[in-house]
Amino acid sequence: MTDFSLTVTASPWSTDQHQRALRFGHALLAKGHALKQVFFYQDAVLACQGDTPAQQWQALAEQSGCALFLCVSAAERRGIQSAEQPWQLVGLGDWVAGTQQGEHVHFG
Repeated sequence: MTDFSLTVTASPWSTDQHQRALRFGHALLAKGHALKQVFFYQDAVLACQGDTPAQQWQALAEQSGCALFLCVSAAERRGIQSAEQPWQLVGLGDWVAGTQQGEHVHFG
């Protein structure tokens, strides 16, 4: 079993990168791997808003036990001042620490 971290940077509404990342996350679990964290950066932080993307990510987090990290700087630049569980506002240092073990995959 391998531990994975994902980074998503694209807006949930402008590309299919969120859907690709979600499918990848579910495939990891189906193959017996562990998903440790998903880090949302740039416009991807908008995934915590709205029903569909937020619910899909929350379901994956519940299934995998992974953390859903929003870059605090990117969130603040987009008017997001707080986040409800399972979303967490974190700095880039937290993301770096989480990627030190296992594999890391980026979805633009």
